[in-house]
Amino acid sequence: MTHSSDFGLVFRLLAGASVAAVLAPSAAFAQASPNGPPVQPAPGQDTRSAAVAPDAQSDDIVVTAQKREQRADDIGITMNVFSGDMLAARGVKTAADLQLVTPGLVVKDTGLAVPIYTLRGVGFNNIYINASSTVGLYTDEVAIPYPTMSRGGLFDIDRVEVLKGPQGDLYGRNTTAGQINFITGSPTRTFSAGGSIEFGRFDAMRADAYVSGPISNGIQMRLAATQSLGGAYQRSLSRHDAPLLGDKDETGLRGKVNFDLGEIGTLLLEGHWVRDQSDGLAATAYDGRIIGLPNAQAARSRYPFIFSTGDNRAADWDERFRPAHNNRLAGASAHLNLDFGSIALTSITAYDHYRRDETLDNDGAAFNDSSGLTHSRISSISQEVRLASTGNPGFSWIVGGYASHDKLNEFLDYYFADSGTALSLGIDRLHTIYTQKTDSEAGFAHVEWKVTPKLQVIAGARFTHEERSFLGCTYDVNGSYAHAYNTIITPRLIVPRGLPNPGPVAPGACAVYDDVPTSPTYGTFAPYDDTITANKWMGKLGLNFKPNDDLLFYVTASSGFKSGGFNGANANTRQQQQPYRPERLNALEAGVKSSFREIGLQFDAAAFYYDYKDKQETARAVTFVGNINALTNIPKSRVFGAEVSGRWRFTDQLSLTFDGLYLNTKILEWMQVSPASAYPTVVYINSKGLPLPNSPKWSFNLTPAYRFDVGSDLYLEAAGDVSYRDKTSGAGRPEQALSAYTLVNARLTLGKRGDAWNLSIWGKNILNEYYWQYANIGGNAPYTRIAGPPVTYGVRIGVRF
Repeated sequence: MTHSSDFGLVFRLLAGASVAAVLAPSAAFAQASPNGPPVQPAPGQDTRSAAVAPDAQSDDIVVTAQKREQRADDIGITMNVFSGDMLAARGVKTAADLQLVTPGLVVKDTGLAVPIYTLRGVGFNNIYINASSTVGLYTDEVAIPYPTMSRGGLFDIDRVEVLKGPQGDLYGRNTTAGQINFITGSPTRTFSAGGSIEFGRFDAMRADAYVSGPISNGIQMRLAATQSLGGAYQRSLSRHDAPLLGDKDETGLRGKVNFDLGEIGTLLLEGHWVRDQSDGLAATAYDGRIIGLPNAQAARSRYPFIFSTGDNRAADWDERFRPAHNNRLAGASAHLNLDFGSIALTSITAYDHYRRDETLDNDGAAFNDSSGLTHSRISSISQEVRLASTGNPGFSWIVGGYASHDKLNEFLDYYFADSGTALSLGIDRLHTIYTQKTDSEAGFAHVEWKVTPKLQVIAGARFTHEERSFLGCTYDVNGSYAHAYNTIITPRLIVPRGLPNPGPVAPGACAVYDDVPTSPTYGTFAPYDDTITANKWMGKLGLNFKPNDDLLFYVTASSGFKSGGFNGANANTRQQQQPYRPERLNALEAGVKSSFREIGLQFDAAAFYYDYKDKQETARAVTFVGNINALTNIPKSRVFGAEVSGRWRFTDQLSLTFDGLYLNTKILEWMQVSPASAYPTVVYINSKGLPLPNSPKWSFNLTPAYRFDVGSDLYLEAAGDVSYRDKTSGAGRPEQALSAYTLVNARLTLGKRGDAWNLSIWGKNILNEYYWQYANIGGNAPYTRIAGPPVTYGVRIGVRF
């Protein structure tokens, strides 16, 4: 599907902005430079568009990971930093694509609108929209509260910083795994503009553009836009004449206006709007016996599933529930920076509203085993205020406060008429409706003290108070649920088992049976209404030893925390809806960052150990209608590993960028619910000794590049990427495991020195590796996988003024 009128509107807006910038005073244009000094939010950041992309980076990378401008080599944090140019060259177009360039980061595309982020084995394997991420996500210092809001294309990116380990002493939200910071381009004091257009296999097209510069004395602006269309590659296994699935139709706009407030500071206003009307992705059913499961399907069904493996384009879906998005994200923020001499004040006020209307079909079949229409609304408002010292490099500090309020409404219209009949459930449609509200307040402090010119002590602390409430139920729609419940419960189950008899379920009514004896609604069908609170201190203590400018040794002890929450799934009993507890992480890390400039080598290494308590995880709930999804905590687990990264410039023409991670995870205590359970008898499996899910033992990236001059003002660069990810465990659920895979990309770029333009020919997954990025029980009956994209290729043209 395409919307050419929207495409034209975006670029008419850009053209108008470009004309306005060109008509600005000629002196400003005469000084134009693509590297002109930005104004906010980071005074030293590179504002070049990601449109033009030599695959190179400077030896000194400047980041704002600690809320101020610093060289990455001076910070005792393990991180991966990518400029917008690097991401564009490597084909990283979404937040999920970052896993292909970041060892230790796993991002599962579930096909259910909720990506799952895991970093160094720390993550929440949860597919429901109301769960916050264990990996903190930020755009221009504003938190993205729910992973579903991170979907969509990245555009006008200056850089991305992936910080590993707890960072709660500097960031608004509390998370345990680390942070991913997306920093977008800022307004510039001199005119600059650029853009790119890309055409790829399966009629894919993407266009990006930006314009930036002064619009009057003391006011600068930046306008950026993106549009993605086409790209469908999934083929139906059962209907060879069905239209392909997977077309993109995404549009994004972002505007920034910076006001100089004299010598005292600046005010940066930002607004963004993203619309996604793309197709979704469908799953593929496979025979479970090939991975050692006892049966071909998770449950017996009279409907014939068409199994497939080895074909990364094969999938199936019910055309009545063709996967599709109709989502919008709109928001605004205000960044106020004031300089009072020895103290600087920063205030960040932000609001986002996300609307999701999607059609989901994740059962890998052309009939109705598990499909749904979901309607979600998220509103989030946040305020952060920081005071920071300035002017004393030997002793610096930051103190701050953070408050946010989120409200999430979910309405899931869930269909499974065919499997409900085939499995003798007699149920064909449900409504799950709930409201969740979250209020969070935190105070944090961070101190850096140079005890000697070479030794620095770092300390941080944070206190978080969070309150989360939930009100909702799963409702009968047309009497089928009520009929099934009334048949199952009375008199077969409830009365013989000694539980209170609730009487019949009324058609259309709330149909969750309260089987928790301490509940005031015990023995009845009732909505779940609960509030949980969390109060937690976290801390950090570190030492940095820097004997010279090219060498840094660091050791850090820190703690992380993530609050508990509620299950957003279709529910059958109150036990299934019980909240999961907060999780805690104690981390110890030591590392080195080194530069061997005489041989052109930058080399970083780190080793870490995590003591992981009450890890939040998916589980089974034993209910009247079978064992269905629930959320729980793994009481004890541990993680240790080591990683290296670097860049070696062998000559002025030849270089190699490399990253690698070894990860060892283990569950130390967890009695997991067995699939052999049958209500009300719960059977447990001892899962001690199993690895954590989404934790590949080995992962690495290699990027060789060879660049040479062509004539007096052109260059030619040949580069490639090799990414390996080891297999992952399902933590006792083999249907959730992923196999190892290796992806190979290649590109050839011709460009003009100074990056005025370039032309790239590229290929992704050029060996057409078959791999899958998500696996589970796809509905009520099948085991399913969502395969990664096949080989794609294309051409990309970028310009910059």
